[in-house]
Amino acid sequence: MNAKTLLIAPVLLGLLVAAACAGAGTNVASAPASSTSGSAQGNAAAPAQPGGDSTRAGGAPARSAGSSGDVITQPVPEGPRVQRSAQVTLEVPDGRFDSALNSVIAVVEQHKGYISGSQAQADGSQRLRTGQVSFQVPAVDFETVIGEIRKQGTPQNISISGNDVSQQYVDLQARLRNAEAQRNAMLALMQQARSVNDTIQIQNQLGQVTGQIEQVNGQIQYIDHSTTFASVAVTIREAAAGPGDEWGIQTAGSQALHNIVNVVAVLIVVVGSLLPVLVVVGAAWFGARRIWPRLRLRRAPAAE
Repeated sequence: MNAKTLLIAPVLLGLLVAAACAGAGTNVASAPASSTSGSAQGNAAAPAQPGGDSTRAGGAPARSAGSSGDVITQPVPEGPRVQRSAQVTLEVPDGRFDSALNSVIAVVEQHKGYISGSQAQADGSQRLRTGQVSFQVPAVDFETVIGEIRKQGTPQNISISGNDVSQQYVDLQARLRNAEAQRNAMLALMQQARSVNDTIQIQNQLGQVTGQIEQVNGQIQYIDHSTTFASVAVTIREAAAGPGDEWGIQTAGSQALHNIVNVVAVLIVVVGSLLPVLVVVGAAWFGARRIWPRLRLRRAPAAE
């Protein structure tokens, strides 16, 4: 190890420690702010109202000490971060599948949503159909969309769920700030490198930190999208029984016709099975009628 490396190592260590302390100060400063609201721990599950105390959604504004001793206020996400989803099953009359599906798609497009997947299939008779359409809608219109979809048929099942990821979102932002501080420190140290070995070591560490920043940014973007848009899956199926048959007359007539067809089918099977026997018996009877008179005439002279 040369003299330049001995000089550059303490500088690198000092900048990394300073960055870590700055990130630690950010996390430490946000903790007391969350504990100052008396019942914030007990009411963590309650959604924050607009304009209310922001410590429930994302904690108090994070603070870190700058190089000049000034206090820098970090931005805090507005409101809780909740991933919402719903599953709705609608039953429509026979032959109304296409119109109901088009109506659901129209509701989604009206609220600036987009289709993420769809499928449809028919039963054995190729008449009654069922299908499912999945889409994403803005979370602010989630309840309105569900209400309008319910009007497109007879709701059979409605399931709504939500996942609060507010704490995870705040933790990811803190990790991102720490990683960015380390990256900035390494970039500043890169300008002071005096040897190839020092440059290679700093570049290796800089690559690792840059990878962490990209990974955390990807997780933050995923949460941003999944909390800005809600997932809705709608299953549409046609009813088996047609309308206007409350007394069951149509069903009874159909069943009677079905029984008649079954009886005729049985008769056809029986006749088809006995037909060879009937042909043999008929041929024997026809031959006996022609031969029997001749036999009687031959026996008569013999008897005289």
